[in-house]
Amino acid sequence: MMLSEQQRAFFEIFGYLRLPGLMADVIGEIDAAFTATFAEYPGEIVEWVHETHENRMRRFISGVTGKNDFLDALTREPRIAGLASALLGEDYVFRGSDCSIYDCGTLFHKDAYGANLAYTNIKMALYLEPIDEHSGAIRVIPGSHHRGDKFVRQLNPHVESGFRDLGLSTGQVPSTVLPSEPGDLLLWNYRLIHATQYGGNQRRMLALEFSENY
Repeated sequence: MMLSEQQRAFFEIFGYLRLPGLMADVIGEIDAAFTATFAEYPGEIVEWVHETHENRMRRFISGVTGKNDFLDALTREPRIAGLASALLGEDYVFRGSDCSIYDCGTLFHKDAYGANLAYTNIKMALYLEPIDEHSGAIRVIPGSHHRGDKFVRQLNPHVESGFRDLGLSTGQVPSTVLPSEPGDLLLWNYRLIHATQYGGNQRRMLALEFSENY
Protein backbone atom coordinates (compact mmCIF):
# COMPACT_ATOMS: atom_id res chain seq x y z
CA MET A 1 0.00 0.00 0.00
CA MET A 2 1.23 3.47 -0.86
CA LEU A 3 0.94 6.09 1.85
CA SER A 4 0.77 9.75 0.96
CA GLU A 5 3.38 12.14 2.29
CA GLN A 6 0.64 13.65 4.44
CA GLN A 7 -0.14 10.25 5.99
CA ARG A 8 3.53 9.54 6.66
CA ALA A 9 3.94 12.93 8.28
CA PHE A 10 0.78 12.45 10.35
CA PHE A 11 2.10 9.14 11.69
CA GLU A 12 5.49 10.61 12.51
CA ILE A 13 4.01 13.63 14.28
CA PHE A 14 1.01 12.12 16.06
CA GLY A 15 1.97 8.42 16.35
CA TYR A 16 -1.06 6.75 14.79
CA LEU A 17 -3.12 6.30 11.64
CA ARG A 18 -6.76 5.41 11.03
CA LEU A 19 -7.41 3.91 7.58
CA PRO A 20 -11.18 3.59 7.08
CA GLY A 21 -12.36 0.61 5.03
CA LEU A 22 -8.85 -0.51 4.08
CA MET A 23 -9.57 -4.21 4.72
CA ALA A 24 -13.34 -4.17 4.18
CA ASP A 25 -13.18 -6.67 1.32
CA VAL A 26 -11.61 -9.37 3.52
CA ILE A 27 -13.15 -8.62 6.92
CA GLY A 28 -15.50 -11.60 6.55
CA GLU A 29 -12.54 -13.94 6.10
CA ILE A 30 -10.75 -12.33 9.04
CA ASP A 31 -13.84 -12.81 11.21
CA ALA A 32 -14.10 -16.47 10.15
CA ALA A 33 -10.40 -17.08 10.83
CA PHE A 34 -10.68 -15.42 14.24
CA THR A 35 -13.66 -17.62 15.17
CA ALA A 36 -11.99 -20.78 13.85
CA THR A 37 -8.80 -20.13 15.80
CA PHE A 38 -10.67 -19.79 19.10
CA ALA A 39 -12.64 -22.97 18.31
CA GLU A 40 -9.58 -25.02 17.30
CA TYR A 41 -7.21 -23.98 20.09
CA PRO A 42 -9.25 -23.82 23.31
CA GLY A 43 -6.24 -24.99 25.33
CA GLU A 44 -4.25 -21.94 24.28
CA ILE A 45 -6.83 -19.35 25.32
CA VAL A 46 -5.38 -17.18 28.06
CA GLU A 47 -7.87 -15.64 30.48
CA TRP A 48 -6.13 -12.58 31.80
CA VAL A 49 -7.37 -10.29 34.54
CA HIS A 50 -4.97 -7.43 35.17
CA GLU A 51 -5.02 -4.02 36.78
CA THR A 52 -4.21 -2.37 33.44
CA HIS A 53 -7.52 -3.87 32.23
CA GLU A 54 -9.33 -2.60 35.32
CA ASN A 55 -9.31 -6.14 36.74
CA ARG A 56 -11.78 -7.30 34.12
CA MET A 57 -11.36 -10.15 31.63
CA ARG A 58 -9.35 -10.22 28.43
CA ARG A 59 -9.27 -13.56 26.63
CA PHE A 60 -6.61 -14.02 23.96
CA ILE A 61 -4.59 -16.44 21.87
CA SER A 62 -1.05 -15.47 20.92
CA GLY A 63 0.80 -16.40 17.75
CA VAL A 64 -2.38 -16.79 15.72
CA THR A 65 -0.60 -16.36 12.40
CA GLY A 66 1.09 -19.68 13.10
CA LYS A 67 -2.25 -21.36 13.73
CA ASN A 68 -4.35 -20.24 10.77
CA ASP A 69 -3.31 -20.18 7.11
CA PHE A 70 -5.44 -17.16 6.24
CA LEU A 71 -4.05 -15.09 9.12
CA ASP A 72 -0.54 -16.17 8.19
CA ALA A 73 -1.06 -15.02 4.60
CA LEU A 74 -2.53 -11.74 5.88
CA THR A 75 0.88 -10.65 7.16
CA ARG A 76 2.14 -10.72 3.56
CA GLU A 77 -1.00 -9.21 2.01
CA PRO A 78 0.10 -6.20 -0.10
CA ARG A 79 -1.79 -3.62 1.96
CA ILE A 80 -0.46 -4.90 5.29
CA ALA A 81 3.08 -5.51 4.03
CA GLY A 82 3.04 -2.18 2.21
CA LEU A 83 2.14 -0.28 5.35
CA ALA A 84 4.87 -2.02 7.33
CA SER A 85 7.42 -1.31 4.63
CA ALA A 86 6.37 2.34 4.26
CA LEU A 87 6.61 3.06 7.98
CA LEU A 88 9.45 0.76 9.07
CA GLY A 89 11.62 0.22 6.00
CA GLU A 90 11.79 -2.62 3.53
CA ASP A 91 13.71 -4.81 5.99
CA TYR A 92 10.95 -4.58 8.64
CA VAL A 93 10.39 -7.51 11.00
CA PHE A 94 7.09 -9.23 11.82
CA ARG A 95 7.00 -9.45 15.62
CA GLY A 96 3.80 -11.30 16.52
CA SER A 97 0.04 -11.53 16.51
CA ASP A 98 -2.94 -12.25 18.72
CA CYS A 99 -6.70 -12.57 18.68
CA SER A 100 -8.30 -10.93 21.72
CA ILE A 101 -11.78 -10.66 23.18
CA TYR A 102 -11.91 -7.71 25.54
CA ASP A 103 -14.57 -7.64 28.25
CA CYS A 104 -12.80 -4.73 29.86
CA GLY A 105 -11.44 -1.28 29.47
CA THR A 106 -7.75 -0.48 29.67
CA LEU A 107 -6.01 2.24 31.62
CA PHE A 108 -3.74 4.59 29.71
CA HIS A 109 -0.52 2.74 28.95
CA LYS A 110 2.20 2.14 26.36
CA ASP A 111 2.69 -1.17 24.58
CA ALA A 112 5.90 -3.03 25.34
CA TYR A 113 5.89 -6.83 24.84
CA GLY A 114 9.65 -6.98 25.32
CA ALA A 115 10.25 -4.65 22.36
CA ASN A 116 13.16 -2.24 22.10
CA LEU A 117 11.29 1.05 22.33
CA ALA A 118 14.29 3.03 21.11
CA TYR A 119 13.14 1.89 17.67
CA THR A 120 9.76 2.13 15.96
CA ASN A 121 7.40 -0.73 16.72
CA ILE A 122 3.81 -0.65 15.47
CA LYS A 123 0.61 -2.49 16.20
CA MET A 124 -2.01 -2.89 13.46
CA ALA A 125 -5.48 -3.49 14.89
CA LEU A 126 -8.62 -4.76 13.18
CA TYR A 127 -11.79 -4.67 15.27
CA LEU A 128 -14.57 -7.05 14.25
CA GLU A 129 -17.46 -5.02 15.71
CA PRO A 130 -18.33 -1.34 15.31
CA ILE A 131 -16.94 0.64 18.25
CA ASP A 132 -17.14 4.26 19.30
CA GLU A 133 -16.36 6.34 22.37
CA HIS A 134 -19.19 4.63 24.29
CA SER A 135 -18.32 1.05 23.33
CA GLY A 136 -14.57 0.71 23.76
CA ALA A 137 -12.91 2.62 20.93
CA ILE A 138 -9.23 3.27 21.51
CA ARG A 139 -8.28 6.69 22.89
CA VAL A 140 -4.83 8.05 22.09
CA ILE A 141 -2.79 10.98 23.35
CA PRO A 142 -1.41 12.33 20.05
CA GLY A 143 2.33 12.92 20.04
CA SER A 144 2.96 11.00 23.26
CA HIS A 145 5.32 8.62 21.42
CA HIS A 146 8.10 11.19 21.09
CA ARG A 147 11.00 10.09 23.30
CA GLY A 148 12.57 12.82 25.43
CA ASP A 149 9.92 15.39 24.61
CA LYS A 150 9.09 17.71 27.55
CA PHE A 151 5.38 16.97 27.22
CA VAL A 152 6.04 13.21 27.30
CA ARG A 153 8.38 13.55 30.29
CA GLN A 154 5.54 15.25 32.14
CA LEU A 155 3.10 12.50 31.15
CA ASN A 156 5.30 9.52 32.00
CA PRO A 157 5.11 9.66 35.82
CA HIS A 158 1.34 9.36 35.61
CA VAL A 159 1.06 6.54 33.07
CA GLU A 160 1.42 3.70 35.59
CA SER A 161 -1.71 4.86 37.41
CA GLY A 162 -3.57 5.58 34.17
CA PHE A 163 -3.68 9.23 35.34
CA ARG A 164 -5.79 8.21 38.33
CA ASP A 165 -3.18 9.91 40.52
CA LEU A 166 -4.33 13.17 38.91
CA GLY A 167 -7.93 12.36 39.80
CA LEU A 168 -8.81 11.62 36.18
CA SER A 169 -10.89 8.76 34.85
CA THR A 170 -10.11 7.35 31.42
CA GLY A 171 -12.81 9.46 29.81
CA GLN A 172 -11.49 12.65 31.44
CA VAL A 173 -7.92 12.44 30.14
CA PRO A 174 -7.54 14.76 27.12
CA SER A 175 -7.25 12.37 24.18
CA THR A 176 -8.50 11.55 20.69
CA VAL A 177 -11.05 8.76 20.22
CA LEU A 178 -10.61 6.53 17.15
CA PRO A 179 -13.98 4.99 16.24
CA SER A 180 -13.81 1.91 14.06
CA GLU A 181 -16.06 -0.07 11.74
CA PRO A 182 -15.28 -3.64 10.65
CA GLY A 183 -12.78 -3.33 7.82
CA ASP A 184 -11.08 -0.21 9.18
CA LEU A 185 -7.42 -0.57 10.11
CA LEU A 186 -5.92 1.29 13.04
CA LEU A 187 -2.22 1.40 13.76
CA TRP A 188 -0.06 3.09 16.34
CA ASN A 189 3.48 3.36 17.63
CA TYR A 190 4.09 1.19 20.71
CA ARG A 191 5.22 4.28 22.60
CA LEU A 192 1.92 6.08 22.04
CA ILE A 193 -0.03 6.42 25.29
CA HIS A 194 -3.51 4.96 24.76
CA ALA A 195 -6.50 3.46 26.56
CA THR A 196 -10.05 2.22 26.12
CA GLN A 197 -13.08 3.03 28.22
CA TYR A 198 -15.18 -0.02 29.11
CA GLY A 199 -18.52 0.02 27.31
CA GLY A 200 -20.18 -3.04 28.86
CA ASN A 201 -19.51 -5.11 25.75
CA GLN A 202 -17.06 -7.67 24.41
CA ARG A 203 -14.77 -6.47 21.62
CA ARG A 204 -12.92 -8.79 19.26
CA MET A 205 -9.64 -7.54 17.87
CA LEU A 206 -6.92 -9.01 15.66
CA ALA A 207 -3.50 -7.50 16.30
CA LEU A 208 -0.49 -7.74 13.97
CA GLU A 209 2.82 -6.33 15.21
CA PHE A 210 5.85 -5.17 13.28
CA SER A 211 9.07 -3.29 13.95
CA GLU A 212 12.12 -1.79 12.40
CA ASN A 213 14.88 -4.34 11.91
CA TYR A 214 16.99 -3.93 15.06
